[in-house]
Amino acid sequence: MYIDEFIFINFIIDYIILNTYISILKINCSKRKIILSCLIGELSVISLFISMSNFIFILFKMIISIFMIVTISYNDFKTLIKNIIYFYIISFFLGGFLFYLKNESIINYKIVLLLVPLIMNIYKYFSYNLKNILTLKYKVTIYLNNGKILYLNGLMDTGNTLVEPYHNRKVIIINKKIDENFYLVPFNTIDSSSLIKCFNPKKVYIDGLGERNDISVGIVDKKFIGFNCLLNYKIMEDL
Repeated sequence: MYIDEFIFINFIIDYIILNTYISILKINCSKRKIILSCLIGELSVISLFISMSNFIFILFKMIISIFMIVTISYNDFKTLIKNIIYFYIISFFLGGFLFYLKNESIINYKIVLLLVPLIMNIYKYFSYNLKNILTLKYKVTIYLNNGKILYLNGLMDTGNTLVEPYHNRKVIIINKKIDENFYLVPFNTIDSSSLIKCFNPKKVYIDGLGERNDISVGIVDKKFIGFNCLLNYKIMEDL
C-alpha cells in the first residue's frame, strides 16, 4: 500500500470510529472537531518512518488516541478515563475489522469507501445495544411533591452532566408529563442554547446509589428506548 493510500484509509477509519464513539456516548461535537481529531490520528504515520520498540509504539499510539479523545470532548479526568475505555472497545472491534478486510486483501480501499455509509448505518442501528453493554442501568424512584411516586428505569450516561445554576443541583431527565412547579434551566447544544423545564422533587432514590436530595428533574418531549430516565454522570463523582 502506498503512503497516501495508508493515510487516506486511516483517516476514513478514524472518522467512522469517532462518529460511532460520539453516537454511543451522545457527545455534542461539531464536524470540525471530528476532522481535527482524525488529523491528530494521522500522526500515527510517523511510526512508519521511525524504528520503535513494541512498548514505545503502544505508548505512542495511546498518547495519540488520548489527544483525539480530548479534542472531541473533555469534562474531567474521571470521564476521560471512562471515555478512553469506550474508545478502545469501539476501535478494537470496528477498526480491527476494517483493517483485517484490507490487510487480507478481501476488499480494497475503494470498496471500503463505498461501504462507509452502510457501516455507519449498521452501527447507528446497533449502537443502542452496544451502549447497554457499556453503560450502567439503575432503578430510580422519584417522590413528587404532590405525594405521587414515579418508578423509572434509569440509564447512567456520560453525555448528561447538566447542573442547574441556581442551587447547583444535578439534573436528571425524564420524558413524562407531570404536574409540578417548574422553573427554566439553560443548557447548551453544539450550535445553540436553550431552556429545559425542571422541578425539585421531594427526594430521589437510586438503587445502589442511595437517596439523593441534590437532584432536579428535567422534562423533555423525547422518546427514549429501553429506559425512561437519563441519569446525570456527575452523580458518580460523589461516590
